[in-house]
Formats: sequence, C-alpha cells, structure tokens
Amino acid sequence: MPKPTTVTCTRCTATALLPEDRNHSRLWDAGWRWIGPELTSCPNRPPVLVIDDQGRHLRGPGAPDARLGVPA
Repeated sequence: MPKPTTVTCTRCTATALLPEDRNHSRLWDAGWRWIGPELTSCPNRPPVLVIDDQGRHLRGPGAPDARLGVPA
C-alpha cells in the first residue's frame, strides 16, 4: 500500500502535503494537529490535540466529545 502524500483536516477538508522525509515537525509548527489519520485539524480550526506545560498530549477543543458522540 502506498504511503499517503497529504494530510486532510477532518473538519473542513483542507489539505497539506506531507514532507517526503516524513519529518512532520513543519506541519506541527504550522498549526496542524492529529490523533491518527481519522482526526486531524488544520491551522484554521480548533486543535484536536494540545500539549500542556508538562508535555502531556490532551484532547483539544476541536476534538469530538466521545461521551456525547457529537462533534465539539
């Protein structure tokens, strides 16, 4: 199976090219966030993932509310 060449926002379908070297830090620095390919946010949407001061990865304001089964 070929590797994907783009990442797509699950909220608005904006896309960005994945770096050929697979160094995703440029996407992260630009504001892209993801929790696997099924939940991705672009710089124009609230992030699905945030990192706190201690480096913990936490659910962001753009992630759906799993308890209610509805988008945030």
